[in-house]
Amino acid sequence: MLKHLDKITDCRSHINQEHDVIDICFLVLSAVISGAQSWADCHEFGTLKLEWLRQHRPFANGIPSQQSIGRIFRGVSKQSLLDALMSWVNEHRINTRQSSIAIDGKVLKGAKASASSSALHMVTAYDTESGLVFNAKSGASKKSELKLVQELLTCLDLKSELLTFDALHCQTQTLDYIVKEGGDCILQVKGNQPKLYESVQAQFADYIEKYPDAECYTQDDNGHGRVEKRITFQCPLNLPDEMKMKWPQLKTLIAVERHRKVGNKTSIDTHFYVSSAVMTSKAFGCAIRAHWQTENNQHWLLDTLFQEDKQKMYDEDGASILAILRRWALNLVKLHPAKTSQNQKFNRACWSDDFREEIIFGTGQKV
Repeated sequence: MLKHLDKITDCRSHINQEHDVIDICFLVLSAVISGAQSWADCHEFGTLKLEWLRQHRPFANGIPSQQSIGRIFRGVSKQSLLDALMSWVNEHRINTRQSSIAIDGKVLKGAKASASSSALHMVTAYDTESGLVFNAKSGASKKSELKLVQELLTCLDLKSELLTFDALHCQTQTLDYIVKEGGDCILQVKGNQPKLYESVQAQFADYIEKYPDAECYTQDDNGHGRVEKRITFQCPLNLPDEMKMKWPQLKTLIAVERHRKVGNKTSIDTHFYVSSAVMTSKAFGCAIRAHWQTENNQHWLLDTLFQEDKQKMYDEDGASILAILRRWALNLVKLHPAKTSQNQKFNRACWSDDFREEIIFGTGQKV
């Protein structure tokens, strides 16, 4: 991991480099894995664990104050930190079949440029197969999500990738760029594209009436007092001529029927998607389901393990960098093969220097 941290660019003047930036990145990442939630926590962790830290990095001038840690990270190139994260994750991504990358956003409720400004918004690229976040972009508010996603896409190698999006990103600009770069995407369709939405609804109704026994893929999910069945259908998309001119890259219509039973109450709804790819109903169903699992496998864990939504920081750059390091820490913890919960892994990382080393350096065996 340290060889990837070495890619980070330090933009500070040489006269202000009392502390090595790689030392401090290693300090903060180790501290976050051990439960730190602020620069003050990172300073406290470093003070108590300096001997352990020096087993891996020099820390020639000791541990900086919490204010200095914040200043050091204001001098770090955020893009170089993301490049280091992506370089590291790409060594761990599973490439046995076509990847499915979920692009999704999360509001960091307590992170703002000032007490009166909007909360920081972060968009991530999440590999649903490996369960790892491998790139991110942050902006001043949720209103910036469309722009952030388009910037994020330019940082990714999209060739042969399959990307999934919610309805906000059902945009021709997004679709055209992905296909031009050699990738494919699945876009949810809702009322923000009214003509497209009406067209796919009408086509699906005609398709089911004509082919009542159409091929489909069924997934069942039971738990938390509910029973849910998801039935995925797919067929060639046949848009009116004027819409084909606007959406020439689209090839497939996907419909997902969700049958949900809670107690004695049953509800059925249908969600529609379009795609530039041609795949089986099973492949589409799995990719769509994996997209929504990012809520539990990324966002929920960030709030549960790191209390991310509760962390107040009125420094947009610092909050963004700390959010990136949280996601890197979550990646590291997920990769440790211990047969225990993520929460228990974090507890053990806090209590045991040896276990923390296993998480960070990948030397752990199944325990």
